[in-house]
Formats: sequence, structure tokens, C-alpha cells
Amino acid sequence: MVRISPKLVRQAAASSRLLVPLLKANRSVARAKQELKWIQQELPPSQWSDAVLRRSNLEPLQYILQSQPFGSLDIKCRPGVLIPRWETEEWTTKLASVLCSQSAPVNIVDACTGTGCIPLLLSHELQDNGIPSEITAFDVTQDAINLALENAHQNNLLVQIKYGDVFNKNLITDLKISHLIDLITSNPPYIPYEDYISSVQLNGVEKSVRMYEPSLALIGGNEFYRALIENLVMPTSAKGFVFELGYVEQANHVQQLLKSNTQWKVDHYYDSANNIRCVIGWKKDTNMAVLQSLCNDRN
Repeated sequence: MVRISPKLVRQAAASSRLLVPLLKANRSVARAKQELKWIQQELPPSQWSDAVLRRSNLEPLQYILQSQPFGSLDIKCRPGVLIPRWETEEWTTKLASVLCSQSAPVNIVDACTGTGCIPLLLSHELQDNGIPSEITAFDVTQDAINLALENAHQNNLLVQIKYGDVFNKNLITDLKISHLIDLITSNPPYIPYEDYISSVQLNGVEKSVRMYEPSLALIGGNEFYRALIENLVMPTSAKGFVFELGYVEQANHVQQLLKSNTQWKVDHYYDSANNIRCVIGWKKDTNMAVLQSLCNDRN
């Protein structure tokens, strides 16, 4: 770990004794001040010292504050369930805008739902625009299912939250989905194990992520995208999909899976940090062809 300079410690201490421990997680007085502001806004004074101690041990602030803004929603967060990221919020917000532009009913299934942030934000935006929808979300862990149910209740949104495993060949039957599906969304585990255990400097994940967030929701690869296509997209005859990813090889893998199917067009979406973030597919000559507008002209 990089040593914190005495000068930085003195600067922090001059503002507040609570800032100094926050330097371990933030590395700058400005960022430490911002986190302290959030702690003091969200928690009663009796909990400030404990919150700062937990943060000094690199526990994610979202677990300490028990929430994370996601679009227009406030999403509950708890240890054992992956924290929503800005990258996911960004593409979900853009997807919601595209779907709302059609003013047509849309039925959605979200896989590996975690906190439920993706389907809940889509539901909220569609509902706000008067667009009928039926949305089902599923996860393989009970912790995630319970938290997603709480988030649906807290935000007063009608999203069905169920148990489901993307590797289950009978997934659609077990989910008891009888209506037609237009769109499949997912933020599956996509970080290869070798990157998961590497340092940030070597394209790895942050230490706090390895220490506190569930590896089950992080470590994965091409096998998840194959399962999403074979066990979800194809059996439901869905017209489109948006899958988050972190590597161009994963997008290429999805393209190869559908290469021989002339009904499908597959492309990429890059986030505002210029990183590849989603693989997007749609059936030609269907209402989900509107998903093409999300794709960046970088091929």
C-alpha cells in the first residue's frame, strides 16, 4: 500500500479528526472530505466514528451507508450483493430512454439481477412514461433475491423477482414465464480469475472489492454469455438483448454464437470513459432494432 505523506495527514487533521482515517481509502483530502460529508448527511452523529473506522478498513461506502443512487432511484445495498456501478447506471438510463421513445409495451427479463437495479430503473422509467411492461428478474443467490425484493418494495415497483440459474437448461420453464419476451438484460459475472486476483495496475480489481464484494458476482467469462444466449435468449424468442461486459473478447464471443443466425445483428456499446461496456443484439425488422441507436460507430 502507498504510504500516506505526513503533509496529507496534517492537512486532513486541520479540518477534522475524522478525515485522517478516511485517507486510507481515498488518498486525497478532497475525496475524504466528500465521503465524510456523505457519512454525516446519511448517518446520525452516534454512528460517524464507526462508519469512518469501517471505511478506513476499505469497506465500501455503499455498504456503510446501505444505499447507492441509481438513476432516479435509491437502491439498498448490503454485504453479499454486488454494489451497482456508474457504468451500469449509464447504459441502463440510456436503454430506458430508447425504450420510452417507442411508446410501445415491452416485456423484459433481467438475469443475474443482484440488487435489482437494472430492471427496477427500467420499470420506473417505463411506468413514468405510461408504457406498459412486464418485467421478471432472477438471481442464483437468496441474498440477492431478498435485497432485490426489498428494493422493489421500497420503490413501489412491480417487478417479479425469482430464483434462477442461467446455466439451467430448463430455466424458462422454472421461471414460469408464459408471456412473450421482447428484451433480455444482464450484468453477469465477467472478470477472469487472473484479473480478479491481479493488482489494479495490472488490470485487476480494487482491493476493497476483493475484500468485501461477492466473488460469485464478479468472476466469470464467456460461459455466462453462452448460457444467456442458449438458455434465455433463444428459448424465449426474445427480439433483443443488452449484456454488460468488460472485454472485447466477450463481445466477439457473443457475435460468434449468433453468426450463423441471419435474424440477428450484434454490435457494441462503449461507455463515457471510452471502455467497451455492453454487447447488444437485436432481431432485424422488429421493434427491438431500436437498440442499434445505443451502439457506437467504432467497428
